[in-house]
Amino acid sequence: VAAPPLTPERLFSADRPGGPHTEATLAAALRDGRAPGGRELHLVMPRYQLDGAHLADLVAYLRCLGRDADPGVSPTALRLGAALPLTGRFAAAGAAARDVLAASFDEVNAQGGVFRRRLELVVADSEESLDGARATSRLLDQRVFALVASVWGGDAGDSDGAAARLAADEVPLVGPLGTGLPAADPGYGVVFHLQPGLDMLARVAIAHLADAPSPAGAGAVLVVHPADPRGEAFLRGARAEALRRDLPPPVSRPFEPGRFDAAALADAAARLGVRAVLLAGEGDELSRWLAASPPSTGPRPALYAPAFLLRRDPDSLRRAAAARVLLLHPDPLDEAEQLAQRALASFLERHRIPPRHAAFQASAYAAARVLVEALKRAGAHLTRPGLIAALEGLRGFDPGPGPAITFGRNRRVGAYGASLTAVDAGSTDVAPVSAWVEVVP
Repeated sequence: VAAPPLTPERLFSADRPGGPHTEATLAAALRDGRAPGGRELHLVMPRYQLDGAHLADLVAYLRCLGRDADPGVSPTALRLGAALPLTGRFAAAGAAARDVLAASFDEVNAQGGVFRRRLELVVADSEESLDGARATSRLLDQRVFALVASVWGGDAGDSDGAAARLAADEVPLVGPLGTGLPAADPGYGVVFHLQPGLDMLARVAIAHLADAPSPAGAGAVLVVHPADPRGEAFLRGARAEALRRDLPPPVSRPFEPGRFDAAALADAAARLGVRAVLLAGEGDELSRWLAASPPSTGPRPALYAPAFLLRRDPDSLRRAAAARVLLLHPDPLDEAEQLAQRALASFLERHRIPPRHAAFQASAYAAARVLVEALKRAGAHLTRPGLIAALEGLRGFDPGPGPAITFGRNRRVGAYGASLTAVDAGSTDVAPVSAWVEVVP
């Protein structure tokens, strides 16, 4: 039998199911084994004989349990870390995210900070790595309170055990950058993803395909993906949504990263007579697939791919992909998103930050907004469990760019859905194909 947490954030929070505990409800639980509402607690739950004085002392202790200052917290400052690539080929993207985080914290500090604490940004260089494990370990050694907009790869390449350290010390990571990791990837309950991962994009593709008119005798769905954690996440998402909709399981065709045989894979799709192809990759896989599958006047399978693949070679890809590819976006494409993008552009101009590496800048901006909101909700007596509880309480929060964020006790991905676009054959502009497609958590 798992015992519930005894932190003040869990016991006395107004967001607690059944309402916050009082001295009377705690007395009923401890003395009589009754939960609020009269429900009997499990038989293994001890019953205690406590007089009024001892009960009052225990309640006072529970109210201050964990109030000793966590690492990174002082009466006047709060140290927050970010592992970002500041050298190597991703240096410009890392610097763009760092500048946005610093400017976001400067705005908060100019208004008095959060409960009179200044937000101090501590950045560790992840160098060429986008998994951030070693840099994350260095930040933990420097006793930061939490991580924000930090590159993160879960257990992939984590020889330093950074993921386990985050979990053991309950260090929240808000808005990891550039991962595409699924909800179930190792985050041990402390990694809060703002955007849907590759698993969610695949689920949206299957949902969109399932709702589309189906030709007679339509074939299976083929998932072409790298044989790595990101590719496996893409496949799991497709299979999970197919199972939920009572569809046949998609067929998998993995490839070793860097060894993409487009002709052989396209030939396999033709032999199988598939209804649709879901393609994931890291580089030029989309352009090579399109080259190996020239346009035809007859029926051809629908092709779904993450929108970031279009950025790999935009000029040639836009022409080749015109009217042939459905692109999966982790962001909404409505008027509210356009307003949010304009607000971000105004923020960058106000702080004299050149617009570059838009995805990293937008993600860092949104992560900072979510973190600051959660810090405000967590209160002046700040603890890591308190911040996690505050994050779990976010419902439909607007982070600026990106989808509205909802977390929960068992939910660590803020948005379950995606948008679809296609390249117009005449103008090569990207145009929406559907509104935001929500999938069931």
